Amino acid sequence: MNAEEENRLARIVQEGFPVTERPYQSLADTMNVSESEILRIMEDWRDSGRLREISAVMEGDRIGYESALVCGAVPASNVEQVASVISEHPLVTHNYERRHFYNIWFTIAAPEHEGIESHIEALERLTGVRPFHVLRRRHTFKIGVVFDLIDRCNKTVGHPLTFSQELLEPDEKQQRIIRAIQSNLPLGSRPFKSLSAEHGLAEDDLLEFLSSQKGKSVRKYVATFHHRKLGVKSNAMTCWKVDESRITDVGALMLTDTAVSHCYSRDVAPGFPYNLYTMLHGPDMTFVGEAARRLSELSGCDKYILLESTREFKKTRLRYFTAAEMAWRERHLERVPA
Repeated sequence: MNAEEENRLARIVQEGFPVTERPYQSLADTMNVSESEILRIMEDWRDSGRLREISAVMEGDRIGYESALVCGAVPASNVEQVASVISEHPLVTHNYERRHFYNIWFTIAAPEHEGIESHIEALERLTGVRPFHVLRRRHTFKIGVVFDLIDRCNKTVGHPLTFSQELLEPDEKQQRIIRAIQSNLPLGSRPFKSLSAEHGLAEDDLLEFLSSQKGKSVRKYVATFHHRKLGVKSNAMTCWKVDESRITDVGALMLTDTAVSHCYSRDVAPGFPYNLYTMLHGPDMTFVGEAARRLSELSGCDKYILLESTREFKKTRLRYFTAAEMAWRERHLERVPA
């Protein structure tokens, strides 16, 4: 497989990994190569550190969880200690230092009956940082990375998103399935069979759940990459101050740019009046800055700020119903509602 073919394979598995008994054979059929060749490439990606994992992306609000972006101002001398405490929370997925007065930014989830605030109060108590500001998502315009191995940037095709409103209250078996599909898919001819066996499940039950819940509690099943290992060395959370009357139209415009991987409207923080967020990735900050200027011209929005990631303390897939979550709750939450 040459570089362009390998790049095509990488984009395919980031957009949607096959949910079949023999997914690597399905990819081989698509690429017109052997299954062993697909497995060889995937193994090379994994061994070189480029491939992060293959697993399900769940819709937390369809299974009883809420999530938010959180920011805080932490003294420079204390950043690493505070970030370490935050990263220990099992429902914190992304935790970054960024160049701003609000220098710590992280994403967190919590069961709806407990609420994000109870977890933030615990983190404030554990870190001594007060206050952390919860920036809830109001609307999702675009979500999902598709990194290009050759151009070393994101190339997510944008289209208006639709979300199923169907809720799922997972029973014990479904929680076991969710724990399984959140795990990294192994290599091999029958990887879902191996994954199911590890969790004491039947392969048919796991595949049926993935198929029936796709677009519902399962947003997608995909491969994710370590972007810096691909040469995508820079990214910035670009925050825009948009008149509320225009925010839907502006979000719809920005999602059309392939450099944008994520686009949300959010609540604002004190002294931080930005209400629309886009994530931009590229080989360097010059590329990212040019993408932001292009979006500014496209949307007519000139009030924005680029928050470059200076340190990544944690980046992982959000995993629900885990033993680690239960243990953290028992240790650190003062009150757990019935």
